[in-house]
Amino acid sequence: MSSLKAILINCTLKPQGEKSSTAALLSKVEAVLKSHHVDCKTIHAVDAKIHFGVEASMGKNDGWPAIHSQLLESDIIVIGCPIWLAKRSSVCQMVLERMDALLNETTTAGQLPLYNKVGGVCVVGNEDGAQNVAAGILYNLMQFGATIPPNAEAYWVGLAGGEDDYVDVGQDQEYTNQLVSYLGHNLVHVAKILRANPIPVEGNKAK
Repeated sequence: MSSLKAILINCTLKPQGEKSSTAALLSKVEAVLKSHHVDCKTIHAVDAKIHFGVEASMGKNDGWPAIHSQLLESDIIVIGCPIWLAKRSSVCQMVLERMDALLNETTTAGQLPLYNKVGGVCVVGNEDGAQNVAAGILYNLMQFGATIPPNAEAYWVGLAGGEDDYVDVGQDQEYTNQLVSYLGHNLVHVAKILRANPIPVEGNKAK
């Protein structure tokens, strides 16, 4: 059996190279995945030249088609998202809007392209909203055909009114680290199950 492949999409608003809490949390999930010999690829969405839209390709110089291909080749999909103004980042919204094109695609077996792939999410921010943001992203991944394992989220939020970030003060937080462990191990476990026992086509056909 070939190695599992994972794509991790970092939806921070910060350009690559800047200190980022989203990147710090995603890197911990990536480490768990790699401990299971998963081949990981991280996409820094804000620098990927993704055009706005809801199609698989939005024309010349659109960076999304290459990411779209990597999604289809992956077994595991992890979205990393910061909270801004109590909601998921605009970059995350753009990424999910581009993934909406998957609803118009099917495999040769007649299933959505993310069938037999698993999805998870990492969320960081100050104050509240992590569970709400995670719930929305996981629901969207499910709509696109992905399977959501138990405890498929890892998050950290700071105190109300606080200015500290996860990358500075939260990386030793025991609860968040436990969530990272759940997320990484469960993604791999369910991905292996689906690799060995794909969702049968017969059950997805309209009667």
